[in-house]
Amino acid sequence: MSNFNLREYLFNDRPGDEMGKRTEIIITLALGFVVTTFWALAYKHPAVRFFAGASSLSSLFSFIQTVRGKKNYAMVFPAFAMMSAVAISVFEGYGLHDFIWMSILGIFLLVNIYSPSNNNPSIIIFLVLILVSFISIGILEINEYIPNPYGTDLKYILLNSALMIGVMGAMIAVFHSHRALLRTAKESKMEEEIARERLEHINHTLEDQVKARTDELHKLNEQLLTKTAKLQAAFEISQDLLENPRESTNDMLKRTTKLISEKLGYYHVGIFLVDAVREFAVLKAANSKGGQEMLAKQHQLKVGGTGIVGYVSQSGRPRIALDTGADAVFFNNPYLPETRSEISLPVKYANNTIGVLDVQSTQPAAFNEEDTSTLMTIANQIAVILQRTEESSRLQISKRGRRAPSPFASWEKQSGYSYRPDGSIISNVTLEASPQVKKAITSGETVTVTRSSKEGIPQLAVPVKYREQVIGIIHIEASDKNRNWTEDEIALVQSISDRAALALENARLFEDATRRAEQEETISRVTTQIGASTDFERIMQTTIQELGLALGASRSFIQIGTTSTSEEKETE
Repeated sequence: MSNFNLREYLFNDRPGDEMGKRTEIIITLALGFVVTTFWALAYKHPAVRFFAGASSLSSLFSFIQTVRGKKNYAMVFPAFAMMSAVAISVFEGYGLHDFIWMSILGIFLLVNIYSPSNNNPSIIIFLVLILVSFISIGILEINEYIPNPYGTDLKYILLNSALMIGVMGAMIAVFHSHRALLRTAKESKMEEEIARERLEHINHTLEDQVKARTDELHKLNEQLLTKTAKLQAAFEISQDLLENPRESTNDMLKRTTKLISEKLGYYHVGIFLVDAVREFAVLKAANSKGGQEMLAKQHQLKVGGTGIVGYVSQSGRPRIALDTGADAVFFNNPYLPETRSEISLPVKYANNTIGVLDVQSTQPAAFNEEDTSTLMTIANQIAVILQRTEESSRLQISKRGRRAPSPFASWEKQSGYSYRPDGSIISNVTLEASPQVKKAITSGETVTVTRSSKEGIPQLAVPVKYREQVIGIIHIEASDKNRNWTEDEIALVQSISDRAALALENARLFEDATRRAEQEETISRVTTQIGASTDFERIMQTTIQELGLALGASRSFIQIGTTSTSEEKETE
């Protein structure tokens, strides 16, 4: 319980009070109570005692009401005090001569103290009452209705009336100035208080804004760090997979699921491959305990059947179940009871879905667009490796005979492709060696030309690099001369350049492998034809004929011996 402070309770201004007004009224009423009580005890005349007692009670009543916050009752005391002054002047004093100083210095001073404002009509009312009382007492003395010890006459009444008016006018002026100063001080204090409150509000608002901005930046920084960590993990996984080109498919898939789980922190990672007849998606690798049990039971899901994996294997589109309990497509797997959210992504090569990467988490809503992009990159890498492995296997078991022309047979003849504004694509285009292109090829860094540059049309030259070696260039010219390349646009082209470099390198390796296989096949076939005969002439004819056919020559010959007379064997 807080200590009660009587001084603050009595004298402190309340909301809406004029500055210092409460203190003035309370002190005046307290003094008035003491003075009027003294009058009631000191004077003997009954009328004086009556009015003095009434004044004492009115001051006490006004005091209590003022303490309670009702200052309007304070005007009751001056009225009774004025009647007491008239009674004392008439019945116990010297008439008009006593009333002059009692009315002017007493009653009117009280009226001005109690008045709440300069425009209060009670001031004028009391001024008139005092003048009327003064003149009335003077007239009674002149006509000897009451004692006239000092010989009051009309001249005395007029002169002192003028004096009273002057003194009371001066009091009004003084109190008017006093109240004006108090009002100005109060307004200044209020303005200072308002300014202080505004300053505090602004300060709190700024603090809240700074805190909110700090929290936002902290959140964005955490998101950026998380995104960077995921991208770094995806890069490391891709690099790890490329570092073991001779690894078997099963080992590669098994290692991939383990890498994804460890580096990205997922509960279960599984890789399904679609069978040859595209009827089932068969689980080939998994990292979790439940996944190992599923592998042991040769777990498979029907393409297009129940579950997210079945859906993705047929549609070729990613699917996310943020809440496995609410997703209608999700299939409750008894081997993975802790799953709360799941994402499945197609493993596609050339628009053909060859498998599904299935990732599950113990946290609800664990996957977002960034996770989809990161895991899709890994799924594409898996598809490239699987396709390359399959093509290598085909080459090893290919039957004897001429192979169909490779789709990359004209690789070295193709200098480039160009996209036109009308949507057409032109092949065999040689890129003009502009300064930007030369700079990008030489430095191996992206070169941009913006609208603020003096080099003409906004351009973007991005080198296509594989293992830090520039193998090509992507050159883009903007249709808008005021175009400014954004960081996101530059990053997009660079990402596509990296993917294109990897795909081109895979295609080159495939073409080289195909060419070597054809060479080996040709050598084997020619050798077989040559060895099939024991006749000298037949062997020479067969040799030159097979070489001519294999190389597509217009003329070939073979010569045995070094003399100028050696017989020439020709086959046109």
